[in-house]
Amino acid sequence: MMDEELPRADEHMSREVFGTLYQLSTNHPWLIRRSNELYDTIQLCDDDDQKALVIDLISRFHFRSTANHLEDLRTIADKIANDWKCEPASTMLIALDDRGCADSTAMVVQQLKGPLAEHGDWTTGNFISSLGEVVRRAKENSNIVIVDDFCGSGETISKKVIWLNEKLEEAGKSVKMRVAVGTSMEGSKTVVEPVVDEFYSVHWINRGIRDYFHGQAQCDAVAHMQAIEDKLEAKSKSKKLVDYSFGWRQTEALYYLEGSNPPNNNFPIFWWPLLKPDMKRKALLPRV
Repeated sequence: MMDEELPRADEHMSREVFGTLYQLSTNHPWLIRRSNELYDTIQLCDDDDQKALVIDLISRFHFRSTANHLEDLRTIADKIANDWKCEPASTMLIALDDRGCADSTAMVVQQLKGPLAEHGDWTTGNFISSLGEVVRRAKENSNIVIVDDFCGSGETISKKVIWLNEKLEEAGKSVKMRVAVGTSMEGSKTVVEPVVDEFYSVHWINRGIRDYFHGQAQCDAVAHMQAIEDKLEAKSKSKKLVDYSFGWRQTEALYYLEGSNPPNNNFPIFWWPLLKPDMKRKALLPRV
């Protein structure tokens, strides 16, 4: 990384913090292409304590490159075929799609075709992108595996599984319901595990502040983040910032899959598009 790739610090950034910012980009190459956005994110901070917190959070992001993601897909495929012993004749991999909109779960269903092809006679009929289609095609004692790259609060999976189980019960069909994910928040276990037979994640991550800091350090970190979030605009289109404070359901996620739409479980300072008063900003991880 060349010196000119990192914007110059202004009078509000100490040499120490600027040096840390430069080192952060060097240690985490995915930030190099986002040097301006990184700098703008740091500039939301009023003092070095706030800047130190944001820099620390960014350094702890669970970043998955395309190569990392392929490794995760292969691990999930191995779990499905070898550990769970799911046979192609009785298994459906499904996306939690009931709105007709493209999302990450549909993407992962498609991307698992290659890795699973190495484990037997899997066909396109094993990969389903519509929940309604699952109800129609499921047979007695079928294996249904819900897949995704990330599970945040677990709320979406839980609600969709409950709905799906109700529809299958109405149809008189009993199935084995499993979930396999690339990366999940630890807190999602208590939400997802009660409604499925098995919940597997290649990686488990904790909340960025409340599971990392303790005592007064935690109180200080929470106060710093609240002060930074207060600089964000209260609304963006139909979304209200209060609903996403510290991430959706206060998940405090630090997750990014290269080339994907970052989850709203991340701290909003990394993706919320507007600053007060109604000004567009260069978010570190913009999302649709």
